[in-house]
Amino acid sequence: MAAIAILIGIINPLNMDINQRILFSSLIFTVAVWATEAMHKSIACIFLLISFFIFGKTPIVKIVGFVWSDLNFLIISTILLSVGITKTGIIDRFVEYLFKKYSDNILKLLVLPYVFGIILIFIIPQAFVRVIMIGTIFSTLLLENNETQKRAKQALIFNVFIGVSVAYMFFSNGDIVLNVASIRFSGDEVKNALTFGNWFKLMAVPSLVTSIVTLALTYIVFKKELKGFSPDMISTETAKKSELSPMKQKVSILTMIVVIIFWMTYSFHKIPHSYVAIAGVIVMFVIKVLDTSDLNNKNINPHFLLFLVTIFSIGKVLGQSGITEIIFNNLKTLIPEANTNQSLYLIIIAIVVMILHMCIGSSVATMSVVLPIILPLTQSFGFRPEIITLMTYFLVNLHFLLPFHQANIMIGTAKEYYPENYMFRFGIYMTLICPILLYVVFFPWWRLCGVL
Repeated sequence: MAAIAILIGIINPLNMDINQRILFSSLIFTVAVWATEAMHKSIACIFLLISFFIFGKTPIVKIVGFVWSDLNFLIISTILLSVGITKTGIIDRFVEYLFKKYSDNILKLLVLPYVFGIILIFIIPQAFVRVIMIGTIFSTLLLENNETQKRAKQALIFNVFIGVSVAYMFFSNGDIVLNVASIRFSGDEVKNALTFGNWFKLMAVPSLVTSIVTLALTYIVFKKELKGFSPDMISTETAKKSELSPMKQKVSILTMIVVIIFWMTYSFHKIPHSYVAIAGVIVMFVIKVLDTSDLNNKNINPHFLLFLVTIFSIGKVLGQSGITEIIFNNLKTLIPEANTNQSLYLIIIAIVVMILHMCIGSSVATMSVVLPIILPLTQSFGFRPEIITLMTYFLVNLHFLLPFHQANIMIGTAKEYYPENYMFRFGIYMTLICPILLYVVFFPWWRLCGVL
């Protein structure tokens, strides 16, 4: 990895100056380390940040500006809100009730995670917390008495993680990290264009079709495993009750409802989302739903925050150092113009994004590298930036082969809910399906909406 990065710096195929070569080589090295996990991700982040400090043109205050940004406070506060609302146990009982009521056949069991994924977006802002909670409930309530039932259980829980990951595509706040990051990486024009309402208008129908496709694909790919399901696998036991008093539970739910209302009416009052979330966290601390023990590394992970600081600085540093412009000019000569067939041109861009995602690994990191480069390129050919942002977001979310390509679904492998090869078995088909969905569903819908 280091040799390749150094070789690119020496050969200098893009004709960069010495500082640009060092920055570009450092980025390639860091991305390779992230993908291969050759060293701890935080060490690689620190290395890249130091390179930015020394050889970049961006002031240090701007490079690490994410630390005190509205988005960082929003991420931290929504994590704590999610922890607080989970402590009430109300969501567990709700999910368990629906699970037991509609789990009499395999089709309903496959659909339920998509339903839960959509409903819980407005109660638990963090997708990580949602998918862990629903996955844990399914794991608890699905019994396994033999190897056949074990494989059926694994396939059903894998579907949980797929369902939640597809469901948060419907709304701009569906995943407070991935969805919001896709907008922030794309600049103010996209931020103003992709409001809550516009995101839903552009993504609701494509996401619905994608849900049907992924649900059908799960059934086809894991048909053999799912045949092992039988109704006697459903546990009759109930989830552990919350230790919080009914009053604390009610206040917590009311707090979350007020937070959601303020988020959805932002265009009227203009109070930043992070301020509202922080106020909600303060209420939960005051009523002692949250306490200092919740401020632990598991909930507020410093390594994850350092990673976010790093990836949110990449676009700024590449742009202000002139690297983005150099790559843009070279790509413009390599990729044909979009004069003949808009959809075909976008599919070419999509394939480039998919390849880079397979190489870089992390969905968020891929967007941080790709969007600052392809947005100017596609805009020069007349494409609206919000379309390129949503296309890239869709691809890095649902095109994966290995665990590190999709963090939410990787959680299931880490908890041993299902084998890692489930991701490859499913993902190899999505490699073909993603471009087809773009061409057949997304692009025509966006034309109807008047943005393509």
